Amino acid sequence: MQNHFKLIIVTLFALLTGCASMFNGAEQQVSIKTHPDAEIYIDDRFAGNGYAQRMLTRNTTHVIRVSQGSCEQTYITQPRFNKTSLLGLFVDAGLISIPVDFVTGAAWNIYPDRFIMQPECMTDATSSNTQP
Repeated sequence: MQNHFKLIIVTLFALLTGCASMFNGAEQQVSIKTHPDAEIYIDDRFAGNGYAQRMLTRNTTHVIRVSQGSCEQTYITQPRFNKTSLLGLFVDAGLISIPVDFVTGAAWNIYPDRFIMQPECMTDATSSNTQP
């Protein structure tokens, strides 16, 4: 009787998780590389100078900004569908596992997840055309 109860618990646990949730989780690592003196901001939070790695939630957009003095570059990530979620079709025909992946956010991937960024300086076109 006790072994049947354990088997039922293990089976329910396996069926109540999505494939993307099990294999990838709800967060994804993002890495940013830039000039060593440049400051890196992820979602307006300071992340480091020169190089940063952070675990970010998969199901939302994130703003990556690199600045050095008056120069900066910004990029907005996009969530893209994680095909690992489709493995749930083989487990339970996708009835439980795929919705679980969407609820936990694991059904998405951050795109892109690796950045090489250089701060760009905006020049004032009017000041370069005028001569003293």
